[in-house]
Amino acid sequence: MRLVLFVLVSFSVAALAWQCPACGGENEGSFCVNCHLPRPPEGMVYVPATSVEVNGIMVDVSPFFIDAQPVSYRDFIPWLNGSGFSVDELGIIITGGGDETMQFLAFTPFMGDENRGGITVPSQCLENPAASITWSGAQSFLSDTGKRLPTLAEMEAASSRGLIDTWDSYDAMLSFAGWMQESMGEMLGVLNAQAMFAGYSSANERIMWELTGTVFGGSSTATAVSTDVIYITLFKALSEPLISSTSRDMGYFNVIFRGAIEVP
Repeated sequence: MRLVLFVLVSFSVAALAWQCPACGGENEGSFCVNCHLPRPPEGMVYVPATSVEVNGIMVDVSPFFIDAQPVSYRDFIPWLNGSGFSVDELGIIITGGGDETMQFLAFTPFMGDENRGGITVPSQCLENPAASITWSGAQSFLSDTGKRLPTLAEMEAASSRGLIDTWDSYDAMLSFAGWMQESMGEMLGVLNAQAMFAGYSSANERIMWELTGTVFGGSSTATAVSTDVIYITLFKALSEPLISSTSRDMGYFNVIFRGAIEVP
């Protein structure tokens, strides 16, 4: 009995050990004993204080944690179903428009019904980044998990360190194209797939954009609040990152998001 107890305790202590990404120190508590950095939240990586060039201007970025991967449908769906949204509210979260027949789900992998039996996606899509989510929907989800959208400058800082993987929107859509054809009719499904990818012929054009918390045309280091947002900034993590914009009230099949947290 004593031997078993010893093994369990030893495993518990080892499971708590972590290496500080800032100074490399080995730790077992919630903060690094050397530099006092908080232990990175699960699934997040540390980005140290740095300076980056955004739109030709050098800006300082404070240290922060950022999700190593975009928010997935597996992450998002339990929150969506557990938040008690009405059909109209679902439209505000997904794609930015809707009606009682949930036609706003037509060009997404989401499946739902008028009886509120729950929203889901085909199993092969669960690990894909959650797309078609509006800026308001992404902010709401991240706020409930203690995070926020990263600023434009933070996205640039993380991208320059190779911390942001890119995702191909064509590959993502292929994972639910079969379901779309079955639910909408084979010919309609094929035509819709072709229409959605018109003008997305090159690999770089198909790379998904990511939402940021920055107002388009505003400070790249500032986090927007809902009252001052009409157009928000999109970021594409290429070797030479691209910046674009979209309405905060619209969600698109090729726009995804991840969370960030400032280092205390």
